[in-house]
Amino acid sequence: MSKIRDIIKNHEQFENSIEKILQYANEIVSDLPYRKKISNEEKFLLLESLILRACALWEKFIEKELVLAVSLNTNRLVKEMNLKHNTKLDLELIRAILFSDIFRDFHDLEKSKSFFNKFIASNFNFCAEISTSQIKNLQFIYKIRNYLSHYSEFSRRKLFDAYKKKFGLKRFVEPGQFLYTNKGQRFQDLIANFKYCSINMKKKFKKRR
Repeated sequence: MSKIRDIIKNHEQFENSIEKILQYANEIVSDLPYRKKISNEEKFLLLESLILRACALWEKFIEKELVLAVSLNTNRLVKEMNLKHNTKLDLELIRAILFSDIFRDFHDLEKSKSFFNKFIASNFNFCAEISTSQIKNLQFIYKIRNYLSHYSEFSRRKLFDAYKKKFGLKRFVEPGQFLYTNKGQRFQDLIANFKYCSINMKKKFKKRR
């Protein structure tokens, strides 16, 4: 089934991109002898930039996954949008209908579940494969991402609350310093979560190849 192959390809491309980020981050924190030594401040900035890149890749991946998953069975889309049953729904039209002229953000799978359930057939709904802990890790990463994107007092408070709840931190530290803890292990764990989510989601489709 060509559409299933497209979904698997989407996963493989995303997972490869995340793996490259993990490898690059490892080089940054490892002070490899063949690379110019960089300061801790530079390492902090580089890790922060990689967080932003990983989040952007995740959003692109989820948007494509949604369109492809809906295309496998368009019955729910036809019903929800009151379309004629003989409407020819290619990927471009599905994307146009789902996104219309409204900005939609699906990075938080917990908040997006109701939307996915409305338009994706249950046997292709990838959300069911994601664990609660993986979703919580995604939400934590996005608190870092939101702070780095805005540096607002609101996003800082949200991130500090997450620091305290998840790691028991007593004072706020900038994300780069936080991610560098234990030679970048925190960064590795959080970014690898993207890959693990993709691997779990892929199980839904690999069974049907």
